[in-house]
Amino acid sequence: MMNAAKRILILTLSVGSGHVQASSVVRDALADSADQLEVQTLDAIALAESWFPWLYVQPYWWMLRYRRELWRALYERRQRKRHRSTAPRWIFRRGCARVLREFKTFSPHLVIVTEIGAAEIAALGKREGWFSSPILAVLTDFQAEPPWVQPEIDFYCVATEQAKAQLIGWGISPHRILISGIPIDPVFALPFNKAEMRNLLGLKPRRHVLLLMAGGMGMAPLDQVATYLEQCGSPLQVLAVAGHDRALLGRLQRLRGKIALDLLPFGWTNRIPELMAASDLLVTKPGGLTVSEALASGLPMILMHPIPGPEERNIQYLVEHQVAARAPSLEEIPALVTHLLNRPEKREGMSRAARELARPDAAHAIAQVGRALLEKATYIDLLAPPPLHAGESAFLM
Repeated sequence: MMNAAKRILILTLSVGSGHVQASSVVRDALADSADQLEVQTLDAIALAESWFPWLYVQPYWWMLRYRRELWRALYERRQRKRHRSTAPRWIFRRGCARVLREFKTFSPHLVIVTEIGAAEIAALGKREGWFSSPILAVLTDFQAEPPWVQPEIDFYCVATEQAKAQLIGWGISPHRILISGIPIDPVFALPFNKAEMRNLLGLKPRRHVLLLMAGGMGMAPLDQVATYLEQCGSPLQVLAVAGHDRALLGRLQRLRGKIALDLLPFGWTNRIPELMAASDLLVTKPGGLTVSEALASGLPMILMHPIPGPEERNIQYLVEHQVAARAPSLEEIPALVTHLLNRPEKREGMSRAARELARPDAAHAIAQVGRALLEKATYIDLLAPPPLHAGESAFLM
C-alpha cells in the first residue's frame, strides 16, 4: 500500500461524450481503493486555445454530418499508411500549451489517457519534458488505430483480442497490453427487475419496449427512426435518448401524439441503466461505451448509423459474436425490430451471449493496472519506451 498520496491526471479530449464518460468511470474506480490518491480529470478542450476546437474538432463533426465518405476515406488511409498522428505536432503544442503547463503544475505520478488526441498530447508532453511519469492508454472502441502507438506510452488497456493484435503488429510488446474491456459503470450488470423498472418509468407492463440512442452528441436521426417504426404495426413503447442534442430532442418531443407509438423522449440523462433494464431491444449508434453498457445489461441490439471507420468495426465485432444485428439503412430497422420482437428465443440467446461477452469490471481492472504502474514494482520492465521501427520516425515528426 502506498504511504504518500500519489497524483493521477486523467486526460481526455471531448470529441464525443464516451471518452469523457470513460474518464469519469476510471476515476471512480480509482477512488474505490484504500490507496491515497489525488485524481484530477482534465478535458483538453477546456484549456485549449479558442482556435483549437475549430481546427481539430469541428472539421471532424462537419465531415460526419455532411461528408461521411470523406471521413471514411481519411480514416482508412490513416489505417493503411499507419499514420502515427491525427494532426501535426504544432497544433497540439500551440493549441494545448496550457494543458502542457498543467502537466508541470500538477506533476502527476501517472497519466491516464482515454482518447486518441489526448494520447498524442500526453506523449508530446512527456517527450518534451513537461512530466516524466508513466502513461496508461485506455482505448474505448473494439479495435485500435495507429496514432495510439507512441513511444512514450507505457501500457495499454484494450477491449478485445483484435485490438491487442493490432497493437502488437504495430510494434507494441504483448506484455504491455491488457484486455480489460471498455470502462463502464458496473451498475449496468446489476440484476434489475424489468417489471419494476417499467413501473418506475410509467410504462405498460405487457407491451414491448424499444430503446433508441443517438450517442452523446445526437449523431443518429432518432426522429426519422421513430417515424419508420410506425411500420412495425404493433403498439410499441419507445424510449428515445437524444443526448446533448437539444434540436433532436425538440424534434422528438414534437412527434409525440403525431405517430402511432408511445414515445417518451429524453435529453442527456443518467438513467440509462434503468432504461436498458426496462427495454426488450436497443436500437443505437454503435459507440464503444453505449454498446459495452448494453452488453453488461444483456440487451440485444440493432446497430445503425455508425461513424465510418471505428464504429463500423464495432458493428463487425458485435455481429460476429451474435449479440447484435446490423441495420444497413434506417428504412430496414422496422423489419429487424419486428423480426426480433416476434422471436423471444432469439433475443434470449443474444442476451446470454451479450452477458458472456461483457466486461463490467473493466474500470476496476484498469484502476488496478494504474496502481501497479504507480508502484512500478510489478511492471518495472514495461516502463522503457519501445524502439522505433524502421521508417516510423517520419510519422512521429
